[in-house]
This record gives sequence, C-alpha cells and structure tokens, in this order.
Amino acid sequence: MEIKKRKTQNSNSVSQPKTSNGGRGRNPRTPKNFRITTGGNSNQRNRNWIIKRILGKAIGVIGIKDENNNSKNNNPTKITNDIPCEIYLDTDNYELAEVFYKNFVNVLKTVDLELTKENPAIKGSWIKKFWVGTKDFSKSEIVTRLEKVERGIELQYIDKVQSEVDLNTANAIAILLAQTKDIPQFSSLVGSLLFAKATIDGEPRVFAQTLTQDQLAILKENPTLLHNPFNLIVKMEDVKTNVLAQNSVKKLEGE
Repeated sequence: MEIKKRKTQNSNSVSQPKTSNGGRGRNPRTPKNFRITTGGNSNQRNRNWIIKRILGKAIGVIGIKDENNNSKNNNPTKITNDIPCEIYLDTDNYELAEVFYKNFVNVLKTVDLELTKENPAIKGSWIKKFWVGTKDFSKSEIVTRLEKVERGIELQYIDKVQSEVDLNTANAIAILLAQTKDIPQFSSLVGSLLFAKATIDGEPRVFAQTLTQDQLAILKENPTLLHNPFNLIVKMEDVKTNVLAQNSVKKLEGE
C-alpha cells in the first residue's frame, strides 16, 4: 500500500479543520452557546467524568462527589446502608419494653451496627421499628456480625464458655436475656437475624437463627407472623428441619 506524504506547513500558518465527505466541502462549526471545556487539554482530564460532573450540578443529581470540595474539607461523606429491624413484645409493661429495646440496641452496637433511625413504638402489645447502620460493610460482613449475635445467644442458653464470642457482645446478650424472663413472648428481626421466644406450659422455647432465603420469603409474604412468636417459631423450625432433611438425602445420594 502506498503511503502519501503530507505537505509540511509553515509554522505561522493555521491548519484548516477537516471536512467530512457529507459536509459539501463546508468547515464544521461549533454550536452556539456551547463551551468546550473537555478533552485534549494540558491537564489530561477525563472527558466523560467532567461531563458527568457538569450534568450532575445542572440537574441536582445526588451522589456525584466533588473532588475539590472533598480535598478542601478532608471529610468525605460515608455511605451508610440501613438494615431494617423490628421488635414485637407481648407485654403492656412499656417501661420494661423500653429497657429491652435499649439493651437490644446495645447488643447490636457491640458488633458495630449503630442505630440510625427509629419510629415511635406502637402500644397495645409493644411494636418497634428501627434501622441500624452498617458503616460500609459488605453483605457478607453484615451476615458475619449477625451470626456472632446468633452464636452468642445460643451459647448463653447452653451455659457454654463464651470463647467463641467477643466478651462485650456476650455480656450485652446476657443483660438482654435477663430482661426476657419477664416477657413470655417476643420476636425480633434484624436484617436476616431472627431472635424469638414463646412460652408453652411455663417452659420458654427460644429460637435464634440467621434466616435462609426460604425463611425470609415466608416472612415477606406474611409480615404479621412476626407478631405471633409461637406460630413464627414453629414455621421457621419446620423450614429449617425440611432443609436439613433435604441436605441429608443429597449427601446419601452423593450429590
């Protein structure tokens, strides 16, 4: 292939912009009221990012960081993901309920889940909806922290040495459980962690588990189930038993 050499131009001459074949020989024109601020400048700025910032400021889009402001303030805003939580207590002792709630939030605080928002309690029984912040944790990190609470509750009930759980978490759980003695039925859901109790013939029946997707789906379809601790525990245990049975069959079949 023959490569044609371009004629060198005088350093004082100004090169003419190229024209396309469809432009009928006319030079391209810059649209009116359009400021060219991106691409090919001496700072090598990224054209797409600058356009994104300009558009963001123009239409008020939230979530586009202003690097200049961040560098001045040195205090970038942290992203906080809120985990929905709900507590149901079968009691008309509202003072006792508030103490339980305070201790419950303290347990979550020991695993770095901070209270970010709460609704007023609904009285009759006692129902409280609130949210805790995750401090930028990934989903797997959140589950790991909830499992620590689950394990801490289990160990308290079987009187095992708390070597598997942080001491602060173990002590907070012990204080929380001491409050549950005077509450015959309750249920609490933090993200995927369910902690519930039902009293049958004077004997407490406790359930603490990080729920599976199947169990969470049941709660989503029947949200009022959380306000019936006995039926809730029975249903969650049935699902858990079925899953364990299916897993056992798969192992026997070599799957």
